Amino acid sequence: MKMVRMLVGMLGGMALMLSACGSQADQVQESEKGSSNSVPATGTYPDGSTPQFSGKRLRLTVDGNEVIIAMYDNTAADAYLERLPLDNVEFYDLSGIEKPARNDGAPFSIADEDPGYDPVTGEMVIYRPWGSFTIFYEDFRHSNELVPLGVVESGLEVLSGEEDDFTGTIEFME
Repeated sequence: MKMVRMLVGMLGGMALMLSACGSQADQVQESEKGSSNSVPATGTYPDGSTPQFSGKRLRLTVDGNEVIIAMYDNTAADAYLERLPLDNVEFYDLSGIEKPARNDGAPFSIADEDPGYDPVTGEMVIYRPWGSFTIFYEDFRHSNELVPLGVVESGLEVLSGEEDDFTGTIEFME
C-alpha cells in the first residue's frame, strides 16, 4: 500500500512538473508571436529623436516576392508617396550594405526635412546628393546626407538575397 501511494505521489509530481513546463513553453510561444507584430526599430536624428510612423505602408514586389515598408510621418515621405506607383524601379547593390534605386527621373524631394540621420538595418532613406532612395539591408553609420522615409517590416531577406541588379514595383498598400 505504501508503495502504491509513493508511486501515485511520484506520478502526480511528474505530471505537475510537465504541465508547468508546457505552460512556460506556451508563454514563450505567445511572446514570440507578439514580437512579430512589434514596431520595427528606427534610426535616430542628430538630436537623438526617432521618426514617427504614419500608418501608411508600401509594397515593393521583386520577382513575385513582397517587401512591406512602414512609412514615416514626415514631409519627405509624403512627397515620395505622391509619386507612387513606381514601376520597373532598377536597384543595384552598393558595398554589400544597401540597395539603392537608380533614379532616371526627377530627384526625390526631401521637402521640409533637414538631412542628417543614423539609419538601422531595414531603413529606406533618401540620399540627398543623388536625389534617390536606398534601402539598407545591413547597418550603416550616421550621414548628414540622409533623410528617412520608412522601414522594412517584412521581406528584407528578399533584398539582401539579390546579388545582381534587379527591378521592382512599388505601390501604396490600401
